[in-house]
Amino acid sequence: MIVAPRLTALREALGMTKADFSDMIEIDRSSYTKIEKGEKPLLPRQAFKIYERFGVDMNYIYLGQVGGVPQKLSKTLTTILNTLH
Repeated sequence: MIVAPRLTALREALGMTKADFSDMIEIDRSSYTKIEKGEKPLLPRQAFKIYERFGVDMNYIYLGQVGGVPQKLSKTLTTILNTLH
């Protein structure tokens, strides 16, 4: 399960810095950086916090399915993810 690029894409699509995003989802900034680098797992409770804050469901985060992403973000996310690969 590779969540790091999906988190990076989501954060960038929202126009947020790592610090702002981690603060919004209540994850320590250094821990969030490790999660985004793929060095630490994103816990389900943290993924749920992303859902609560941004309406992005866990299917996107864990499976890469954009169907559970708010429509205004889905196109931007797809574009960003394509540039990350």
